[in-house]
This record gives sequence, structure tokens and C-alpha cells, in this order.
Amino acid sequence: MPGTQIDEYTVRRCSGDDAETIAALGARLFVQAYGPTHPEPDRSRYLAKAYSVDVIAEAIEGDGSAVFVVEDPEGAPIGYAHMISTMEIPPGMDGWRAFEIVRFYVDAAHQGRGVGAMLMNHCCNVARQTGGEVIWLQTWSQASWAIGFYLRLGFKIVGKKAFYFGERVDDDHVMALRL
Repeated sequence: MPGTQIDEYTVRRCSGDDAETIAALGARLFVQAYGPTHPEPDRSRYLAKAYSVDVIAEAIEGDGSAVFVVEDPEGAPIGYAHMISTMEIPPGMDGWRAFEIVRFYVDAAHQGRGVGAMLMNHCCNVARQTGGEVIWLQTWSQASWAIGFYLRLGFKIVGKKAFYFGERVDDDHVMALRL
């Protein structure tokens, strides 16, 4: 499937060759977004587990899984999304085929330019083209910037789900969009 492009930003599906790049990008963008609120030593342990090259390679190459990268006009990676096909349908949503956005990040320096919306639209289009009826994600209930972004794209808060960070358990929002 071809990528998506606006204003010289491009979204494309990752291949196994991208695993190291996406692992480094993912760890950097997690720290950018949550570093002050998700401190050491748990942060380093979380990053080592969630963003190892092996974990990212499995996400890229796994059945029912896709990772998309956004590249700036110079070809540098500045955002990414990881989505999976799932049988889990969020509360209040109906359908038989759902996709979960497992990770979704855009570098702060590129936010506010339509890049995040382009990336999410790409994910939704891929999900629709493969029979998806619902796309959902979980986001930290204290991340007002992220919640506002997803609400602007038409997502609704439909439930709660735990997010484990070391000994800490956050109460995340489950947000969903009917495709």
C-alpha cells in the first residue's frame, strides 16, 4: 500500500530494516511526551522493555500488526504509529473487526502542522481497507493534549484501562472511533 503525503511529510509502512530507527524514535518520543511524569528508574526499565529492537521488529513483522513512520521533507523520522488487528471491541462500540492503535507519537517540533492527523487518517484508511469497523486506543487520562487531539479527530472516550509503569498503575482512557 502506498504511503500518504502532505506538505512534503510522508507516511509509509515500516519494514524490518526500520526496527532500530523506530526503537530509538519511540524511546525518544516517549521521554519527550512523558519524561517529567514518568521518572527514573522505572522509565529506563520501561523503555528497555517496550522499545527494544526485538520488540519493535516483532511489531513491524508480526501477523495482524503494522508500524507506520512519518518522515519530514529531508526523510528524517519524526513520528510513528503501531496498530494491530484485534478481537477486542471497546465498551459501547459494535462490530466484529477492530484495530488498536498501540503507539502513536509525533515529535513536538512537528505538531500543529497536520502531521498527526495525516498519520491517524492513514491508520484509519488501512483499517477500513482491511475490513475494520472500529479503531481504538488508550491514552493517559492526564494527557489533556493527547485527549484533545483524539477528540478533534472524532474519537470518543468509551471506557478505562490500566497502564502499568513499574509499580505504578495509571487509569487510562479508552478512546474509540467507528470507521
